[in-house]
Amino acid sequence: MTMAKGKKPMPLYAKIFIALFSGIVFGYILNFQGGVDNAFINDKILPFLQFLGDLFIRLIKMVVVPLVFFSIIDAALSLGDIKKLRSVGVKTIVWFLVTGMIAAGIGLVFVNLIQPGRGLQLGDAVAEVQVKELPGIYETILNLFPENPFAALTSGDMMPIIVFALFVGFAIIAIGDSAKPLADVISNLSQAMFKIIDIVVRIIPIGVFGLMSVTMAKYGVAIFGPVMKFIVTDYLTAITVSVVVYSLLLRFIGKVNPILFWRKAFDSWIVAFSTCTSSAALPISMDIAPNRMGAPKDISSFVLPLGCTAQMNGTCGYFAVVILFCAQLYGVNLSLQQQFLLCVQATFLSVGCAATPQIGLVISLTLMTQMGLPLEGYALVAGIYRIVDQIHTATNSVGDLVATVCISETEGELDHEIFNNKALIKKSQVLS
Repeated sequence: MTMAKGKKPMPLYAKIFIALFSGIVFGYILNFQGGVDNAFINDKILPFLQFLGDLFIRLIKMVVVPLVFFSIIDAALSLGDIKKLRSVGVKTIVWFLVTGMIAAGIGLVFVNLIQPGRGLQLGDAVAEVQVKELPGIYETILNLFPENPFAALTSGDMMPIIVFALFVGFAIIAIGDSAKPLADVISNLSQAMFKIIDIVVRIIPIGVFGLMSVTMAKYGVAIFGPVMKFIVTDYLTAITVSVVVYSLLLRFIGKVNPILFWRKAFDSWIVAFSTCTSSAALPISMDIAPNRMGAPKDISSFVLPLGCTAQMNGTCGYFAVVILFCAQLYGVNLSLQQQFLLCVQATFLSVGCAATPQIGLVISLTLMTQMGLPLEGYALVAGIYRIVDQIHTATNSVGDLVATVCISETEGELDHEIFNNKALIKKSQVLS
């Protein structure tokens, strides 16, 4: 009896694992029973499962805009002075751009070696995809600065929100002591957003089960057939970025043990992988960075929310893979110069990608349009995007933690004693 009373409840990350695999099994059973061709499954069961997933995503979207807005301002204020903010900010943006270019380059290497688009036969029916006209570089830069910050907050346009939040932070710092009451209010609002997130993340297993069940019910194991080489290429790219590039950066710039990092970062990785949204993993990462990794809270509170939108290394690699994949389907050969420009375009487009599912699908279609590639071939990828998006999102999310650790070390503020404490591996407050 005593043991039963003292038994700890199952941690949330274990529940997510169970929900993930339960969704796969249940979705496969539905697919085996007819999937979308079964009227009862298509009209009754799948809409309810989709509702469970959509409800979770909707709740995350509800809080992520005010969370990012107030946490960015609070992070700017916690740094204390504009000089330090400038130092951390410049390092962060340069880090995002350089690692994004590296990820895109790795994607090009794998897609050129494996050539997943060679020899595939397109079906008779292809999906019609509507794309938006891609803005030029000057317009892209201008769009970082909101004409109306309240409109940006309403629409959830993350990069203008972040830029506006930084200006608010600069202004409050410049005002000085007289603005301290306002700074205190913002700090309290930031904490309130995290409390809301604490509640929302408790339903992650339900959302994961719904999303995975729908995916498997619709596509079943057949999705691993004609596009298996594409999936392998895409996963190899993301895994190489995570295992090789991130580990080298952690070892030589962060000066920490990469294996210990991965053990501590696993909670964030699995949440991002399961939900396909970095927003869901953000509060977990913001708990892990100071409490497990030893990164100072002012730096982690700045880098992580910014990275949630601006660092998309997994998505950068995917852009390179999918564009060349579709080009290979039609025998279009892209020169080395065109492929290099693709890396540049993919990197800048990834800065400002919303931290929500399906955004990579939309952005890559705009890249295909700009490069004049046929859109029909993309129908092969659109159906299985959910599966590849999982590894993109996980790579994006854990990359934010890598950036936080390394930038903290370059600032001389990483607490190695906390980082090297193995007892903190399973001590995340969010997933406990």
